[in-house]
Amino acid sequence: MNITLLDSLPGELDAIAIDSPEATFYQTRPWLESLAATLDSFELRCFVAEADGVMLGYLPFFFKRTGPFLRAWSLPFGTYGGPVARGRREVSSQLMNAYLDLLGQRRVLEAGWVDFNAPPGSGADSGNPSVTHVVSLEGGFDVVWEERFASDRRKRARRAGRLGVTVHESNDPADLLEHYRIYSHRVRSFGTQAPHPLELFQELKSRGGEAVRLFVARHEGEVVGGHFNFYHGRDVIAWYGMTSESGDRLQAGTLLYSEVIRGACEDGYASYNFGGSLGRRSLIEYKESLGGVRHEYTTRVQRSRLGAAGAWAVRTARRR
Repeated sequence: MNITLLDSLPGELDAIAIDSPEATFYQTRPWLESLAATLDSFELRCFVAEADGVMLGYLPFFFKRTGPFLRAWSLPFGTYGGPVARGRREVSSQLMNAYLDLLGQRRVLEAGWVDFNAPPGSGADSGNPSVTHVVSLEGGFDVVWEERFASDRRKRARRAGRLGVTVHESNDPADLLEHYRIYSHRVRSFGTQAPHPLELFQELKSRGGEAVRLFVARHEGEVVGGHFNFYHGRDVIAWYGMTSESGDRLQAGTLLYSEVIRGACEDGYASYNFGGSLGRRSLIEYKESLGGVRHEYTTRVQRSRLGAAGAWAVRTARRR
């Protein structure tokens, strides 16, 4: 088996991602190439495993520069990463070994990866626990609606409908701009992070096809909310669903979730991943009221000697 490091994504990646039970949307071409096209501070790389001319697996990651040094992450922003292979454990193991060997390079400070399939405490290096909430779509939307949505959420979704809020999928660039305006305003108001650039949303919509879908909520002709969702295999991942202040009053957010989940059920998807909650208890409770069940996974990072010394210095300075 040969392991090769590339600065682009081979065409065979798509077939591997479809076949692999390890793959998520974040390890597919639309996400990886959209990040590479819009974020100048990140450099895309991909380890590829092959034998006899056949691609067996891959491990995508990005280098981020810090002065003269590099940090490797699979993948940035806490999105799911690590190796992807067609069920062959030794392929994934060799890809991980090649990834960690990066720490032997003089300028590489750390190598991190987000393993959605590993619960905290698994493996020799237990890593840091991360949490999302996932609702099972088993049984179809009627079961999800009646048995997994809390009664007050059903009432709020119905209320939004009575007040004239409608939800539909949109490919209109103007709707994307309105969604982005609402998203960037709300993210800034939370004060927890800077919004992603508009170009990333546009690249995702352009490259993603049916794997990237935008839903918008309207009231009296005005966009009052929007929802980006990623589709891969049998799973759907929510990405930045936001409503305006007026949309909040209309309960547009709950109607958006219910209609997006209804569509996912009708299309035969098995689960809906609400994504991270930034540690906000109110958001966690909201997702649980929509049937979300806590799913714990692991974020791991290993550092070179220089990287470990730098991390220790930062921790020490913060304690003073």
